[in-house]
Amino acid sequence: MIDTRRLHIRPLSYDELRTYSLLPSDLAAGLGLTISRSSIDEETKQTIDTDLLPKLADPDNDPLFYTMWIVIEKEEDAIIGGLCFHGEPDATRSVEVGYGIDDGYCSKGYATEALGGLIDWLKADKRVDTLLAETEPTNSASIKVLTKNGFVRSNRGDNLLFRLDVTN
Repeated sequence: MIDTRRLHIRPLSYDELRTYSLLPSDLAAGLGLTISRSSIDEETKQTIDTDLLPKLADPDNDPLFYTMWIVIEKEEDAIIGGLCFHGEPDATRSVEVGYGIDDGYCSKGYATEALGGLIDWLKADKRVDTLLAETEPTNSASIKVLTKNGFVRSNRGDNLLFRLDVTN
Protein backbone atom coordinates (compact mmCIF):
# COMPACT_ATOMS: atom_id res chain seq x y z
CA MET A 1 0.00 0.00 0.00
CA ILE A 2 1.10 3.54 -0.77
CA ASP A 3 0.19 6.31 1.66
CA THR A 4 0.15 10.00 0.83
CA ARG A 5 -1.10 12.92 2.88
CA ARG A 6 -4.78 12.36 1.97
CA LEU A 7 -4.81 9.01 0.21
CA HIS A 8 -4.23 5.28 0.49
CA ILE A 9 -3.36 3.64 -2.83
CA ARG A 10 -3.53 -0.13 -2.97
CA PRO A 11 -3.34 -2.79 -5.67
CA LEU A 12 -6.28 -5.15 -6.02
CA SER A 13 -6.01 -8.94 -5.95
CA TYR A 14 -7.59 -10.98 -8.74
CA ASP A 15 -10.81 -11.54 -6.77
CA GLU A 16 -10.97 -7.89 -5.70
CA LEU A 17 -10.47 -6.70 -9.28
CA ARG A 18 -13.20 -9.04 -10.52
CA THR A 19 -15.56 -7.68 -7.85
CA TYR A 20 -14.61 -4.11 -8.74
CA SER A 21 -15.42 -4.80 -12.39
CA LEU A 22 -18.87 -6.15 -11.49
CA LEU A 23 -19.87 -3.59 -8.87
CA PRO A 24 -17.44 -1.15 -7.21
CA SER A 25 -19.77 -0.69 -4.24
CA ASP A 26 -19.47 -4.43 -3.45
CA LEU A 27 -15.69 -4.09 -3.38
CA ALA A 28 -15.93 -1.07 -1.07
CA ALA A 29 -18.27 -2.95 1.28
CA GLY A 30 -16.01 -6.02 1.22
CA LEU A 31 -13.00 -3.91 2.16
CA GLY A 32 -14.89 -2.17 4.95
CA LEU A 33 -14.83 1.16 3.13
CA THR A 34 -17.56 3.76 2.86
CA ILE A 35 -19.76 3.10 -0.14
CA SER A 36 -18.86 5.91 -2.50
CA ARG A 37 -20.04 7.17 -5.84
CA SER A 38 -17.17 5.25 -7.44
CA SER A 39 -18.12 3.74 -10.75
CA ILE A 40 -16.32 2.47 -13.82
CA ASP A 41 -17.12 3.33 -17.39
CA GLU A 42 -17.70 0.67 -20.03
CA GLU A 43 -14.23 1.08 -21.57
CA THR A 44 -12.53 0.54 -18.19
CA LYS A 45 -14.76 -2.46 -17.44
CA GLN A 46 -13.87 -4.00 -20.80
CA THR A 47 -10.15 -3.42 -20.19
CA ILE A 48 -10.41 -5.09 -16.78
CA ASP A 49 -12.37 -8.07 -18.09
CA THR A 50 -10.47 -8.74 -21.32
CA ASP A 51 -6.95 -7.53 -20.52
CA LEU A 52 -6.17 -7.15 -16.82
CA LEU A 53 -7.95 -10.15 -15.31
CA PRO A 54 -6.47 -12.73 -17.73
CA LYS A 55 -2.97 -11.27 -17.29
CA LEU A 56 -3.39 -11.01 -13.52
CA ALA A 57 -4.32 -14.71 -13.43
CA ASP A 58 -1.07 -15.67 -15.20
CA PRO A 59 1.54 -16.52 -12.53
CA ASP A 60 4.35 -15.50 -14.93
CA ASN A 61 3.17 -11.87 -14.86
CA ASP A 62 3.95 -9.40 -12.09
CA PRO A 63 0.53 -8.74 -10.51
CA LEU A 64 1.41 -5.17 -9.53
CA PHE A 65 1.63 -4.21 -13.21
CA TYR A 66 -1.59 -6.00 -14.26
CA THR A 67 -4.14 -4.75 -11.77
CA MET A 68 -6.02 -1.65 -10.76
CA TRP A 69 -4.62 0.33 -7.87
CA ILE A 70 -7.57 1.89 -6.06
CA VAL A 71 -7.33 5.39 -4.65
CA ILE A 72 -8.93 5.68 -1.21
CA GLU A 73 -9.61 9.09 0.29
CA LYS A 74 -8.56 8.80 3.96
CA GLU A 75 -11.08 11.20 5.53
CA GLU A 76 -14.14 9.60 3.89
CA ASP A 77 -12.52 6.15 3.74
CA ALA A 78 -13.99 5.82 0.23
CA ILE A 79 -12.73 4.69 -3.17
CA ILE A 80 -12.45 7.82 -5.32
CA GLY A 81 -10.51 6.56 -8.35
CA GLY A 82 -7.81 4.30 -9.65
CA LEU A 83 -4.47 3.94 -11.39
CA CYS A 84 -3.31 1.18 -13.69
CA PHE A 85 -0.14 0.27 -15.52
CA HIS A 86 -0.33 -0.81 -19.17
CA GLY A 87 1.73 -3.94 -18.50
CA GLU A 88 5.16 -4.63 -17.09
CA PRO A 89 8.20 -2.49 -17.87
CA ASP A 90 9.51 -3.11 -21.40
CA ALA A 91 13.11 -3.75 -22.52
CA THR A 92 13.91 -0.05 -22.07
CA ARG A 93 12.53 -0.20 -18.49
CA SER A 94 9.59 2.02 -19.49
CA VAL A 95 5.99 1.53 -18.44
CA GLU A 96 2.82 3.47 -19.18
CA VAL A 97 0.28 4.46 -16.55
CA GLY A 98 -3.34 5.52 -16.72
CA TYR A 99 -5.42 7.11 -13.98
CA GLY A 100 -8.81 8.50 -13.19
CA ILE A 101 -10.60 10.22 -10.33
CA ASP A 102 -14.36 10.09 -9.86
CA ASP A 103 -16.25 13.22 -10.94
CA GLY A 104 -17.18 14.37 -7.44
CA TYR A 105 -13.51 14.47 -6.45
CA CYS A 106 -11.99 16.15 -9.52
CA SER A 107 -10.18 19.49 -9.31
CA LYS A 108 -9.12 18.88 -5.72
CA GLY A 109 -5.58 17.65 -6.39
CA TYR A 110 -6.32 13.97 -5.80
CA ALA A 111 -5.08 12.79 -9.21
CA THR A 112 -1.85 14.77 -8.79
CA GLU A 113 -1.35 13.35 -5.30
CA ALA A 114 -2.17 9.76 -6.33
CA LEU A 115 0.16 9.84 -9.33
CA GLY A 116 2.85 11.42 -7.16
CA GLY A 117 2.52 8.57 -4.66
CA LEU A 118 2.83 6.00 -7.42
CA ILE A 119 5.91 7.79 -8.77
CA ASP A 120 7.53 7.67 -5.31
CA TRP A 121 6.78 3.94 -5.14
CA LEU A 122 8.35 3.38 -8.58
CA LYS A 123 11.47 5.32 -7.56
CA ALA A 124 11.90 3.06 -4.53
CA ASP A 125 11.01 -0.10 -6.48
CA LYS A 126 13.84 0.38 -9.03
CA ARG A 127 12.32 -1.72 -11.88
CA VAL A 128 11.30 1.28 -13.97
CA ASP A 129 13.45 4.06 -15.44
CA THR A 130 10.79 5.92 -17.44
CA LEU A 131 7.10 6.40 -16.69
CA LEU A 132 4.88 7.26 -19.66
CA ALA A 133 1.36 8.66 -19.80
CA GLU A 134 -0.82 9.49 -22.80
CA THR A 135 -3.63 12.01 -22.90
CA GLU A 136 -5.76 13.86 -25.40
CA PRO A 137 -4.59 17.39 -26.27
CA THR A 138 -7.94 18.75 -25.05
CA ASN A 139 -7.70 17.10 -21.60
CA SER A 140 -6.28 20.12 -19.77
CA ALA A 141 -6.91 18.58 -16.33
CA SER A 142 -4.80 15.51 -17.14
CA ILE A 143 -2.08 17.65 -18.72
CA LYS A 144 -1.98 19.70 -15.51
CA VAL A 145 -1.68 16.52 -13.37
CA LEU A 146 1.22 15.29 -15.48
CA THR A 147 3.13 18.57 -15.59
CA LYS A 148 2.71 19.09 -11.83
CA ASN A 149 4.35 15.70 -11.38
CA GLY A 150 7.31 16.66 -13.57
CA PHE A 151 6.38 14.88 -16.81
CA VAL A 152 7.73 16.31 -20.06
CA ARG A 153 5.51 16.42 -23.14
CA SER A 154 6.14 14.82 -26.52
CA ASN A 155 3.77 13.87 -29.33
CA ARG A 156 2.19 10.51 -30.20
CA GLY A 157 -0.17 10.66 -33.15
CA ASP A 158 -3.36 12.48 -32.25
CA ASN A 159 -2.61 12.31 -28.51
CA LEU A 160 0.13 13.69 -26.32
CA LEU A 161 2.72 11.44 -24.73
CA PHE A 162 4.36 12.53 -21.50
CA ARG A 163 7.59 11.07 -20.06
CA LEU A 164 9.10 11.12 -16.60
CA ASP A 165 12.53 9.85 -15.55
CA VAL A 166 11.99 8.00 -12.25
CA THR A 167 15.63 7.04 -11.66
CA ASN A 168 16.45 10.04 -9.45
